[in-house]
Amino acid sequence: MRQAPDISVASLNLHGGMDRHGRPYDVAAACHLLKADVIALQEVWRADGEPDEFAAVASALGGQVRHGRMASQISLARLRVGPEDGREGEWGVAVLTSLPVLRYEEISLGRAPLDGLPRLAQALTLAVPGGGTLRIVNTHLTHRMTSPAQLILLAARLGREGTGPTLIAGDLNMPGPATWTAGHGYRRVVRGPTFPAHRPLIQIDHLLAGPGVRAEAAEVLPGVGSDHLPVRAQLLLG
Repeated sequence: MRQAPDISVASLNLHGGMDRHGRPYDVAAACHLLKADVIALQEVWRADGEPDEFAAVASALGGQVRHGRMASQISLARLRVGPEDGREGEWGVAVLTSLPVLRYEEISLGRAPLDGLPRLAQALTLAVPGGGTLRIVNTHLTHRMTSPAQLILLAARLGREGTGPTLIAGDLNMPGPATWTAGHGYRRVVRGPTFPAHRPLIQIDHLLAGPGVRAEAAEVLPGVGSDHLPVRAQLLLG
């Protein structure tokens, strides 16, 4: 029996709003193209002193944005995703949601060896239409070969809290078979290569559904400008 209507969730690594050649693309338009109730974003960069375009996009979609900061006062050139243009900003992850946020927390995943940045996960408990809740966990795990260890840490933390149906979304920086390390009943619901966007060879962008969450219409979407392809699914709770 369904406890709530279908809920659409999408995930995209924005690559700082730059394509693979370091040229900017329209991030706002990319978010609108995802057409989802909840959009998990990674490699989000916001220039200091400029309006928050993600807040504007969320407002246009009838919702709100929650940011998770991984670094501040950092340039796209230093991050190696874009050219030096004299600007600095904040780097991290974000969730856009049209569903009410009942609870928000950030989970520290530490800094992996040889990784220049600490990693974190955003956990949002959302109210779903018709009653009930859904926990969306957005993260960008390390690229330094120890991403499975971070996923184990994250899943264990989520399991201890036990706050109902959960979906882990994001750039997990590991191929599909390695996501089994999440355990706790999580399963990969989207299958298909997502990176690099111009010639996809491997899937490192995932949606992992926990107990109480079923998925349909799960797919890898066409490119929207980033060097990663987006993923999206319709979720059923119960």
